[in-house]
Amino acid sequence: MSTYAAAIIGLTGIASRRPAEPTDIPLAGVMPGSHAAAYHRHPQTTVVAVCDVRPAMIAQFQQTWHDVWPDVRGYTDYRTLLAEERPELVSVCTPDHLHADITVAAAASGARAILCEKPIATTRADADRMIAAAEAHGVLLSIEHTRRWSPIYTRARQLVHSGRYGALRAIHCQMVGPRAMLFRNGTHVIDIMCAFAGSDPTSVFAELEPGFDHYTTYQSDGGHDPATDPAASAYIQFANGVRAFYHSMKTPFAGIQFDLFCDTARIEVTDSDLTIIQVGDHGQWSRTSVPHDHYMATYQLGAVSELIRVLEHGGELVSSGREARKTVDIMLGILESHASGNRRVQLGP
Repeated sequence: MSTYAAAIIGLTGIASRRPAEPTDIPLAGVMPGSHAAAYHRHPQTTVVAVCDVRPAMIAQFQQTWHDVWPDVRGYTDYRTLLAEERPELVSVCTPDHLHADITVAAAASGARAILCEKPIATTRADADRMIAAAEAHGVLLSIEHTRRWSPIYTRARQLVHSGRYGALRAIHCQMVGPRAMLFRNGTHVIDIMCAFAGSDPTSVFAELEPGFDHYTTYQSDGGHDPATDPAASAYIQFANGVRAFYHSMKTPFAGIQFDLFCDTARIEVTDSDLTIIQVGDHGQWSRTSVPHDHYMATYQLGAVSELIRVLEHGGELVSSGREARKTVDIMLGILESHASGNRRVQLGP
C-alpha cells in the first residue's frame, strides 16, 4: 500500500483533538473526531507537519501526538510548510474566512488532495477561486461537511433517492441550541439539505434573528462567539421543484431534525434516529424505525478514506468543492434577502 504524507494547517480542536482510549473494555479504536485522529487511524496516512500562527498550539500538538508522530515538524507560516514539506494531503482547519488563500496555495504546491473545513469559504469569489485552483492542478478538494459521511444521513439519502416513497417534495429542518449559528453549524444543515434535494438551489428568501440588521456579509470570529453569527429562517427553492424550509434558533435546548416529505411517506431524520411515517387505515400514522448499517470509517475518517480511494481508483467525491459552493450561495443569499427587506434572492453560478 502507498503511504501519503499529510499536513494540517490550523490546529483547532477539529484539527488536532485526540480521543481518549478506554483501557477497561474489550473494544479498540475510538472513532476519530478530528483530522489528526483520522490520519492516525487510516493505515495509509502519516502526519509529517503541522502549522499554526500560535507556537503554543504547535507544541501542544507535538506533545499530544508524540507517541504516534515523534518527528512531526511545526511551522508558523503555511507557505514555508508547503514549500519545504510538499505534503500529498493537506487539511485546512483555519477560521472560515481564511480557507481560500491556503487552499489555492496548497493546490499549486503539488498536493494531491485537500480536506478543507466547512464552509468552503465565506464569499462566492473565494469559493470559486478555490474550486478553480483545485481543478486547474488536478487536485481533489473535499469539504468537511461531516454528515456526508454519516451512516444515518447516508441511509436517509438512499431512501429519498430510491423512489420507494415517490418523489421528494419538501424538506423541513429545525436546528436549535446555543450555537445554532448560520455559518458555524447552519452550514452542516444546509449542506445536507442540498444532498437530500439532489439539485441546485435557485432562490431563497429569509430573515435573521433580531439584532442582526447590520449583518450583510460574514462578520464572525471563526465561529467562537454566537453573538457574531446569526440564527436564521429561510425558504429555499431547488431547480427540481423541491422546497426547503430552514429554521434555526438559539436556545439552551439543542438538536437537529429533518422532515423529508415524499409522495407516500414522511422520513424523519436526526443525528441518532431514522423513522418512516406513513398513513395507515382510518388515517392513522404508522412509525417504523429504520436500522442503519455500521461502518469502519465514518465522519472525518470517512472523508480521509474517500480521498485515498478516489486518488487510487477514481470516482466522485461526496462533498466536492462544487457541491459545497451551493451552501455558501444559500447562506449569502439569506444575508442578502434579510438586508433587502426579505425579498427573494436568485441563486446560481
